[in-house]
Amino acid sequence: MLKSTLLDTLNRLGPARFVLDSRAVRSGDAFVCKQGLNQDSHQFAEAAVDAGACVVIATRPLALSVPCLVTGSFAASISLINHYLQFPAEGLTQIGVTGTNGKTTVAYGLHQLLNQEDHSSYSGTLGRLAGNHLVPQLNTTADAVTLLNQFHELRQQGYRHHVMEVSSHALAQDRVDAMLFDVAVFTNISEDHLDFHGHRDAYQQAKLRLIDRLKPGGTAVINLDDDSAAVIADRCRQRADIIGYSCTDSSATLYADIHHCGAQGSEFVLHYQQNRYPCRLALPFQYNVENALAMIGAALAAGHPLSTVIHQLVQLRTAPGRGQRMVWADGSQAIVDYAHNQPSLSLLLNQARQQCQGAIHTVVGVTGDRIEDAAQIGTTALTLSDHCYFTCDNPLGRPIEQILKRMDPDRAARQIPCRHGAIAAALAAMKPGDLLLLCGKGDEQYQYLSADRAHPAPYDGDWQILTQLRPASR
Repeated sequence: MLKSTLLDTLNRLGPARFVLDSRAVRSGDAFVCKQGLNQDSHQFAEAAVDAGACVVIATRPLALSVPCLVTGSFAASISLINHYLQFPAEGLTQIGVTGTNGKTTVAYGLHQLLNQEDHSSYSGTLGRLAGNHLVPQLNTTADAVTLLNQFHELRQQGYRHHVMEVSSHALAQDRVDAMLFDVAVFTNISEDHLDFHGHRDAYQQAKLRLIDRLKPGGTAVINLDDDSAAVIADRCRQRADIIGYSCTDSSATLYADIHHCGAQGSEFVLHYQQNRYPCRLALPFQYNVENALAMIGAALAAGHPLSTVIHQLVQLRTAPGRGQRMVWADGSQAIVDYAHNQPSLSLLLNQARQQCQGAIHTVVGVTGDRIEDAAQIGTTALTLSDHCYFTCDNPLGRPIEQILKRMDPDRAARQIPCRHGAIAAALAAMKPGDLLLLCGKGDEQYQYLSADRAHPAPYDGDWQILTQLRPASR
């Protein structure tokens, strides 16, 4: 139970923010200490005080010139902050989106849908978006302290919805344990981040923890076309309502009968509660029809009328770096996409192959923490593309030549370490009607060269390089 004296002290001091990083402390902040696996931030408490912290929240006593509130555990510190801020997450409809692929597209698109009728905010891989102001953030899902600060600000500013990407790392590390969700969206669960989770089962179990964070009476929106759908639905039993969506199962709550699908967008008929609704979507390929169904399901669960959602669907903008398309007068085109693992690359290439009449040119790399997947990703690209260019994508301390050799051991001519040079080579080889796929980086404008991710090297960005080398036809 929280000691009232700790809460009284916080109320008396009235800290402006709660901060985990001593380097980010400003005058009037509270510095929150945490004993981590590799670092104990208690050792930076004095530096935080020197930077202006008016109070320190710690898990053990510290001799400081400002009050030090000792909670005994980091979880207790989070609980104290939550009480002080009067449980800020509860002032918002909280929608969590998780999955191996599609999180960003679904969360960003859902934010657009909700924001047209209500005051919505977004946080995820792209950063934190409230109004028209996008602020970068370090992780897809912020730490618990940062989240509480953000929810407090959003509630004060009158926001009603918060749509957030929830990563497997965040769920495994208890970053969202101070909040409950109204809606949980599952796009798919395949295999990723095994360097962190160790094996697929641990990765899947981390994703499923999002169901445990649902409010009583909450709703899970599940992709029935995904192999993990039955496992997710089983975890929901007696915990949550389910909205299932599908492009193949006509018995799903939301079923899309696709009439046309391509790089330019899709047209489909939505079947819901024995009614049919014509829908248009400007996002490319079938997997974005699935993503659109996830958005529709979440919007319905949040109480928005279906007619309004469908009307807004055609106005959806592509998330930066997710299926961004450029077209040229000779019929050739390019798509910048975040496809960075074997399942997402295979899906993108297979659907592109069905639509492209010309040759497919693929620029792709492998991050240093996924080097064990390099051969599989290289084989997928070589099998499904006509021309491949293997290049740099966040080597994280691994020699880039070693990564490229694993992707393509036979043809050094396809290995172009400089990503800018790889894009230029692909553009030079294209003929009218060809398709260029720039995969893996999305909208990222940096390269993580070292293993500790410190001091990332600036990178112009795939879309920016594309625009510089060959601007779109007007």
